[in-house]
Amino acid sequence: MKRNNKVIWGTALVVFGIVWIVCICLHINVLFDGWWTLFIIVPCLCALLGNNEKTGPAIGLGVGVMLLLAEQNVIDWDMFWKLGLAVLIIALGLGMIFGSKSRTGNKKAADTPLPDTLNRNGKNIRVINASFGEQNLSFGGEVFEGADVNASFASVHLDLHGATINDDVELNVDCKFAGLVIYAPGDLLVKVTANATFGGVDDKRRVIVTENTHTLYISGSCVFSGIEIK
Repeated sequence: MKRNNKVIWGTALVVFGIVWIVCICLHINVLFDGWWTLFIIVPCLCALLGNNEKTGPAIGLGVGVMLLLAEQNVIDWDMFWKLGLAVLIIALGLGMIFGSKSRTGNKKAADTPLPDTLNRNGKNIRVINASFGEQNLSFGGEVFEGADVNASFASVHLDLHGATINDDVELNVDCKFAGLVIYAPGDLLVKVTANATFGGVDDKRRVIVTENTHTLYISGSCVFSGIEIK
């Protein structure tokens, strides 16, 4: 996934640099109003064409195009925010419709290696970074002591079925224009303290409380993003 991100951003920078050189040679002023939006539009377009996950890049592309139109005075800024919210709603709806078709059963097969850990208060915390793509992580057979999830314009799937959870754990999230799906055991309680702005958390499970029940605390921020627990 990191390699794919480097290719996307690298390609975007190379293309932008080549276009800039051509414009300089032809004495064309490349610094048009809103030129900086290309750093949003081009990477999102590359990610949209190259990744299986379409929701995040589609939202980013829509926002980038509207920012360019606003800078060009095609639309005013008041209209920008209204159109932006409409595009977000449409993209999230399409993601729910088409994204669900690729899932079978209660789990999603993992195809991403488990990330590195950092030690915090004596616990090994997984550090998950995702942007412009999709990460599917399974902790089956692993000891899970918590994770930091940083996602932007991306989709992250965490499968905790089969994981060893010996104590209460915390999932600290920083999601922007992203989707987070957690496949949690039925005896794992979930408590949410994360701040949600134009987003939310949906727990679709029926929790069975036993003497071994622990709690997963979800903290952090969720901006234009959604967290789903299955």
